[in-house]
Amino acid sequence: PRRGWRLEVRAEPTYLIGDEGLPYVKIQSQGTVYVPFGEKARTVIAGRLRVGSMIGATVPDVPASRRFYAGGGGSVRGYAFQAIGPRFPDNTPQGGASLLETSVELRQKIGERWGFVAFADAGAVGTDEIPTGDDVSVGVGVGVRYDLGFGPIRADIAIPLDKREGDPSFQIYLSIGQAF
Repeated sequence: PRRGWRLEVRAEPTYLIGDEGLPYVKIQSQGTVYVPFGEKARTVIAGRLRVGSMIGATVPDVPASRRFYAGGGGSVRGYAFQAIGPRFPDNTPQGGASLLETSVELRQKIGERWGFVAFADAGAVGTDEIPTGDDVSVGVGVGVRYDLGFGPIRADIAIPLDKREGDPSFQIYLSIGQAF
């Protein structure tokens, strides 16, 4: 998109069947905004905010596949897929009960099909129900876009500003479509 905004709110009530049974709700909200500049909107500033919370359950109560994770090409670039947030002693991602992510991109069209992007992403995954923004991880980078007519192919390179032990020095992402 080159202009406008979008807001998505999702609530997923869940009941875990087991010894005691555990009801909880996973809530996620994401908003995006696109602000064009100049004639033909060749320059766009795009922003995204995503917040999530699990109410009524703690991280160990919830299956790993239902927890919140951050990091990767559709999340916080500069970090590996799901690498942000609490980790187990063996350094694998644990996931969390809350999520806070934000991104901003400066998109510039160059010619009819090519584009350039500069971006900054930030995110945190926490063990509490309410995302606090503690331990925020930030990634910055640049990318190129080639418009295929139905959407762009994107190639991004990003570096983590809050690199932890075991994190690569940079990440490269290839995908179809904008990051958001």
